[in-house]
Amino acid sequence: MKSVEEIYKELDLHLRDASVAQIGGFRPPEDKITSWFGGQGVGLSNEVLPTYKGRDMFCLLQVKVSELPVIPPELGSAEFLVIFINREEFPFDKPHGEGWEIREYKSLEGLQLLPKSEEPDLVKDFPIQWNKVEDDAPDWENAWDIVDMTPINESDGEDEKFFYDYSRYSGTKFGGFPKCIQHGHNLDGFVFQIGSEEKLNWMWADNGIAYFNKSESGEWAFECQFY
Repeated sequence: MKSVEEIYKELDLHLRDASVAQIGGFRPPEDKITSWFGGQGVGLSNEVLPTYKGRDMFCLLQVKVSELPVIPPELGSAEFLVIFINREEFPFDKPHGEGWEIREYKSLEGLQLLPKSEEPDLVKDFPIQWNKVEDDAPDWENAWDIVDMTPINESDGEDEKFFYDYSRYSGTKFGGFPKCIQHGHNLDGFVFQIGSEEKLNWMWADNGIAYFNKSESGEWAFECQFY
């Protein structure tokens, strides 16, 4: 069996790069075809806001992919993403298109602000800058998917390093590892997470985090964990 030190060295080799959102704190750009939280959302001239149960959904997040310092391979040739959420309920574990929707665009050409909804704003809108991190670590359960954690698990106190010396980013990010709350999350096709962002006045249930995965066939999946 490998030693605890060897397991930590092996784990260090699996740390991931990620693009972590910095929300506001800088002069907003005039260009709206860029990364933002909230706002009207963008789309093509023939598109409108998606609806759910007779009400307009809202743009929670839009991302200009070229601004990401770390671009997950699942995004392929996408140039722009817009993530919409409904106003009625958190669409936990519902399929794409039922209470939540991601629109992908392979070109920025023709993108413009969508018609503004008459519904009240649910989140404050802020521009985003993306910061690269190179040390995003998995949580306990996901670490077992990568290395055999048995030596650490059976050691006397050697697990403190795992919980206190590694960085795990709980905010909004693309790439890296999902920052889990209740249990491990499926690493296959994990693309990004959206955190509960106080500055936006946005929270998933009780300070939760939403995770978005994309399958090889291009289908999106949404899950959420919370306290």
